[in-house]
Amino acid sequence: MSQKVVYLFGAGINRGLMDRDGIVPPLATDLFVQAMKFPRLSHENYVRKIEPVFEYIKKYWKLDRKDLSTNHFDLEACYTLLELQLNEAKSHGSHKDTIKLQDIILKLTILFAETLQEFEYSAHNSDAFQELGKIIYSENADVLTFNYDTLIESTIESASLVLGRIPPGYRGGPHESGEISEDEIRYSHFNWNRPLGYGVKFDEVMLHRAGVPTYVEGERFYNTHSEGLYNNVILKLHGSLNWFVYSGVNRYAFTNKTDVSNKGKTLLSRGHWWFNEPAVKDGEIIEPLIITPTLYKNYSGNVLISSVWEQAKKLLDGCNRLVIGGYSFPPTDFAVRKLFLEAFESHSPDEIIVINPDTSVVRAIKDLSHFDKPILVCEDLDEFVKLYRNEN
Repeated sequence: MSQKVVYLFGAGINRGLMDRDGIVPPLATDLFVQAMKFPRLSHENYVRKIEPVFEYIKKYWKLDRKDLSTNHFDLEACYTLLELQLNEAKSHGSHKDTIKLQDIILKLTILFAETLQEFEYSAHNSDAFQELGKIIYSENADVLTFNYDTLIESTIESASLVLGRIPPGYRGGPHESGEISEDEIRYSHFNWNRPLGYGVKFDEVMLHRAGVPTYVEGERFYNTHSEGLYNNVILKLHGSLNWFVYSGVNRYAFTNKTDVSNKGKTLLSRGHWWFNEPAVKDGEIIEPLIITPTLYKNYSGNVLISSVWEQAKKLLDGCNRLVIGGYSFPPTDFAVRKLFLEAFESHSPDEIIVINPDTSVVRAIKDLSHFDKPILVCEDLDEFVKLYRNEN
């Protein structure tokens, strides 16, 4: 019987990355510190756009923009207060407060997304991340991740190499006739086709290849891939920056479009934001399908997210080797502790490896997985990659 390997990643795994100016991907505690280092995001025109966020934090935490750019700030506490106040405003029928709070949440979330977006290609500049992708791909491992970014997907794509067979007639341009062949639907730029790797199906899918973005109905996309989704998956427990849901709201007031039949439908696309504006598809605002860092996370409010959590439990229940990188099991996120306690109710993995400079997390992992053997700890991803290569 082959060994079943599962990787679980938190935001800390990305701290080994940095852009050319030495900026690192943000955690939930230093979003503003990192975001304000980018000239684009700290420009006065952008700051003016997100002024309601700064005013809100100033009101309740007495921290101004300068304070936020130099000190850690608890984003979980901010989101939690926002959502509690939003629920209260809705229950009281206060339309004005509801709109105001929703706007602050949206602006804060887009800032988070735009900051992460700045690191979209950073994994390609990291030998350790590229090696990690090769390891995961070669092991046919499964990945559970709490990260919104698509860095792990990108490394796995690179490891799978570029697909050389291009469909006849495909040039990457727009489809004037509107008809897309099945050969083109099956084609992806890499051998590992990202839309088949998430373990869930979307109502609409952007074909994952170079050229003009092209979308097909989810039913047709998955039917064309009759072999089904990949057996080895990336389960994004908090959603992803390239997962969206149609809002049913027109972005531009002057449009005559009244059909909101897409409302609630899911879309796998390419996460892209600019100047703190919401993402738009065909004139309709599409909302990122992510679980924001709040104290009271709703994992059952969306079919895709709840399916991901159900699958995660099964993967942990069947794994022999568990690698946990950059995640510290915060006591406020009890859903994750519940996931582990239930998954390891009747068995423990044969081996656990932790990638984390903070060794205090080992005790929590042992308790949650009932693991009674020594846990191997690597300080960072570089150490893990070296260990893996020496063993193989």
